[in-house]
Amino acid sequence: MEDQLLDLPGVVAVDIGEKRAGTRPTGEQVIVVSVRRKAQAEQLATGARVPTSVLGVPTDVIEEQPVVQHEHRPIRQAPITGRRDTPRTVHGGHGIAPCRPVVPGDRAAADGDEYRRVGTLGTLVVASASSPVMMGLTTFDVACMDDAWAVGNRMSDPDTGRVYAELARAALSGRANAAAVAIDNGVGHSCAVAGLGAITGQCGAHPGETVHKSGYGTGVTTGTVTSIDTTLRIDHGDTLGVRVLREQVRVSAACRYPAFAGRGDAGAVLVDSEGRVVGLCFGSSPDGATGFACPITDVLGELDVELCLSSHRLGDASRGGNSPTTVPDSP
Repeated sequence: MEDQLLDLPGVVAVDIGEKRAGTRPTGEQVIVVSVRRKAQAEQLATGARVPTSVLGVPTDVIEEQPVVQHEHRPIRQAPITGRRDTPRTVHGGHGIAPCRPVVPGDRAAADGDEYRRVGTLGTLVVASASSPVMMGLTTFDVACMDDAWAVGNRMSDPDTGRVYAELARAALSGRANAAAVAIDNGVGHSCAVAGLGAITGQCGAHPGETVHKSGYGTGVTTGTVTSIDTTLRIDHGDTLGVRVLREQVRVSAACRYPAFAGRGDAGAVLVDSEGRVVGLCFGSSPDGATGFACPITDVLGELDVELCLSSHRLGDASRGGNSPTTVPDSP
């Protein structure tokens, strides 16, 4: 029935959650159906209407359009420099931008200019194999951009233009939108996340719990997990098209302003009150009030990596033998 609902015109997400009256939850469990734009039933053809109930469970139709939350900057505003001095310390919440520009002709570059895609390096991870490599975690749409990606594509710091990593692994499936970039030799790094501190482990998200994210776009924000069973259709651009993600994490902002996520936040990790990562943020509603994330277990499993914890000897796990470094509480 989930797929039948997604096949209806304008439907972009299906979820289980509480029915809301305005902004207030009513306590009634319903099937939440997200549409691009709500319309009166009489304006729709019979076969295009969302049923009032499915298998006896009421439905609640809301207007919501999930979007990926990377940012596009004109190349003239985000140049790649030829400087070879050591970049600043890489840590969770750091910015990341592929050196390869957004392909002209993509909807994101419809004005004919070339753009650089910008997102967040959410946290550091290490390869699960016997040859450990220090890597940064982000989303597929940030690091790979389209179907022309290749292992070894170079990544830069969007603030300084310095190149500090290369694409190592990627996964875009029905459960994960993720990529890992290998940190260059000689680049200082920290397992901490800016504004959130040390990462202590991982666990599944739970409805009702408070989570935080530190994104390159909007910094540190707080929200509440409202679902771990969201299925949504999300547009990745001309070459990758619309993909369906299942059993995703939905988060509502603690307050309407500031929003939970915005442009440039794709790739940020969701962290619970005990420092455990529960998800990888890839998108939100257009106003940022609702965020969407892939469960961290699926992300790590598909990339075959493990979270970098404070217990890891960074000098052993890095490609360049760096000494452990620290990161301040704010970006």
